[in-house]
Amino acid sequence: MCDQDLSLFLSLFRGERLLVGAIRRLALGTGCPGAVAQFEFVCGWTGQEACRTLEVFLQQLALHGRRRLTVSRPGDPAVTRDERAMLDVFAFAQAEAYDAMDARLSDLLDAVPPASLGAAACIVAQVLAMNGCFVEAEVEGEIGAQCWAASTTPSSTAAQCAPAAATTWPCQMARENFSRLFT
Repeated sequence: MCDQDLSLFLSLFRGERLLVGAIRRLALGTGCPGAVAQFEFVCGWTGQEACRTLEVFLQQLALHGRRRLTVSRPGDPAVTRDERAMLDVFAFAQAEAYDAMDARLSDLLDAVPPASLGAAACIVAQVLAMNGCFVEAEVEGEIGAQCWAASTTPSSTAAQCAPAAATTWPCQMARENFSRLFT
């Protein structure tokens, strides 16, 4: 089982591994500086903004979510169902498949997603795409193929759906919500 989990984790694309590691560190509160350093290594000068926006994404999940999400510990090769759903959100954002992104966000929240959540996902996805870090959606059928084809040729449209207002979230209140959302 462990070998299978490890091969699954290693089969993730570079952008997916970066996101999973950062999501785990940020959601579990085990090292924001480590997540920022990874993003800066991969994305250069845009890495810090992308990592902080990922934190906003998680804060919005904590604020608006109606159910607890499961994330693994940093370094664990197993990817949880909720982590996979978050990866799908970023894949759909890169592919500009906003209806699919909203559907996946609704599943994560168990509620209608606010615009700020999708905006934060779009910013992170665009920065990753600009630095050659792509995320593949785990979706069967035509929409999955369309998302992958679109994500390999990113455009600037995704950045247009991510207003600067997404980064004005009061972080302290959202951090208080982390413990109630993530297990």
